[in-house]
Amino acid sequence: MEISDDRLQKALTYLATTDAEAARAKALVEGLSEQRKTVKAVLFQAAQGSNQVREAEAYASEEYTKHIGKLTAAIERFETLRNKRLTESLIVEVWRSCNANRRNGNV
Repeated sequence: MEISDDRLQKALTYLATTDAEAARAKALVEGLSEQRKTVKAVLFQAAQGSNQVREAEAYASEEYTKHIGKLTAAIERFETLRNKRLTESLIVEVWRSCNANRRNGNV
Protein backbone atom coordinates (compact mmCIF):
# COMPACT_ATOMS: atom_id res chain seq x y z
CA MET A 1 0.00 0.00 0.00
CA GLU A 2 1.37 3.37 -0.99
CA ILE A 3 0.51 6.49 1.02
CA SER A 4 0.97 9.70 -0.96
CA ASP A 5 2.63 12.77 0.51
CA ASP A 6 -0.67 14.59 0.08
CA ARG A 7 -2.52 11.94 2.11
CA LEU A 8 0.19 12.11 4.77
CA GLN A 9 -0.20 15.89 4.95
CA LYS A 10 -3.96 15.55 5.35
CA ALA A 11 -3.46 13.07 8.20
CA LEU A 12 -0.94 15.29 9.96
CA THR A 13 -3.12 18.37 9.54
CA TYR A 14 -6.15 16.55 10.91
CA LEU A 15 -4.21 15.33 13.92
CA ALA A 16 -2.73 18.76 14.57
CA THR A 17 -6.05 20.57 14.31
CA THR A 18 -8.20 18.21 16.39
CA ASP A 19 -6.20 18.05 19.64
CA ALA A 20 -8.37 20.59 21.47
CA GLU A 21 -11.60 19.19 20.01
CA ALA A 22 -10.67 15.69 21.18
CA ALA A 23 -9.84 17.00 24.65
CA ARG A 24 -13.15 18.88 24.88
CA ALA A 25 -15.08 15.80 23.71
CA LYS A 26 -13.42 13.63 26.35
CA ALA A 27 -13.97 16.25 29.07
CA LEU A 28 -17.65 16.44 28.13
CA VAL A 29 -18.03 12.67 28.40
CA GLU A 30 -16.35 12.58 31.79
CA GLY A 31 -18.28 15.60 33.05
CA LEU A 32 -21.64 14.21 31.99
CA SER A 33 -20.73 10.85 33.50
CA GLU A 34 -20.04 12.48 36.85
CA GLN A 35 -23.14 14.68 36.60
CA ARG A 36 -25.23 11.55 36.09
CA LYS A 37 -24.66 10.73 39.76
CA THR A 38 -25.75 14.22 40.83
CA VAL A 39 -28.88 14.11 38.67
CA LYS A 40 -29.81 10.76 40.17
CA ALA A 41 -29.15 11.97 43.73
CA VAL A 42 -31.30 15.09 43.31
CA LEU A 43 -34.15 13.07 41.82
CA PHE A 44 -33.77 10.40 44.52
CA GLN A 45 -34.09 13.02 47.26
CA ALA A 46 -37.18 14.53 45.66
CA ALA A 47 -38.96 11.17 45.33
CA GLN A 48 -41.24 9.64 47.95
CA GLY A 49 -41.38 6.10 49.30
CA SER A 50 -38.84 3.45 50.10
CA ASN A 51 -35.28 3.71 48.88
CA GLN A 52 -35.98 1.15 46.19
CA VAL A 53 -39.01 3.10 44.93
CA ARG A 54 -37.15 6.43 45.07
CA GLU A 55 -34.24 4.97 43.10
CA ALA A 56 -36.59 3.52 40.48
CA GLU A 57 -38.37 6.87 40.13
CA ALA A 58 -35.05 8.68 39.76
CA TYR A 59 -33.86 6.34 37.01
CA ALA A 60 -37.23 6.41 35.25
CA SER A 61 -37.54 10.20 35.30
CA GLU A 62 -37.56 12.27 32.14
CA GLU A 63 -34.70 14.40 33.45
CA TYR A 64 -32.45 11.37 34.04
CA THR A 65 -33.37 9.89 30.66
CA LYS A 66 -32.50 13.16 28.91
CA HIS A 67 -29.19 13.28 30.75
CA ILE A 68 -28.36 9.74 29.66
CA GLY A 69 -29.22 10.76 26.08
CA LYS A 70 -26.75 13.65 26.30
CA LEU A 71 -24.11 11.33 27.74
CA THR A 72 -24.69 8.78 24.98
CA ALA A 73 -24.40 11.46 22.27
CA ALA A 74 -21.20 12.79 23.85
CA ILE A 75 -19.70 9.29 23.99
CA GLU A 76 -20.58 8.70 20.34
CA ARG A 77 -19.01 12.01 19.30
CA PHE A 78 -15.86 11.35 21.33
CA GLU A 79 -15.46 7.78 20.07
CA THR A 80 -15.97 8.87 16.46
CA LEU A 81 -13.35 11.57 16.84
CA ARG A 82 -10.98 9.19 18.62
CA ASN A 83 -11.41 6.54 15.93
CA LYS A 84 -10.76 9.09 13.16
CA ARG A 85 -7.61 10.24 14.96
CA LEU A 86 -6.45 6.64 15.32
CA THR A 87 -7.01 6.06 11.62
CA GLU A 88 -5.00 9.16 10.72
CA SER A 89 -2.22 8.06 13.08
CA LEU A 90 -2.18 4.71 11.32
CA ILE A 91 -1.83 6.47 7.95
CA VAL A 92 1.25 8.26 9.30
CA GLU A 93 2.73 5.02 10.60
CA VAL A 94 2.17 3.19 7.32
CA TRP A 95 3.80 6.06 5.44
CA ARG A 96 6.79 5.98 7.80
CA SER A 97 7.14 2.21 7.47
CA CYS A 98 6.94 2.29 3.67
CA ASN A 99 9.54 5.04 3.48
CA ALA A 100 11.86 3.25 5.91
CA ASN A 101 11.59 0.06 3.83
CA ARG A 102 12.28 2.03 0.66
CA ARG A 103 15.35 3.69 2.19
CA ASN A 104 16.64 0.31 3.35
CA GLY A 105 16.11 -1.21 -0.07
CA ASN A 106 13.44 -3.64 1.13
CA VAL A 107 10.91 -2.48 -1.44
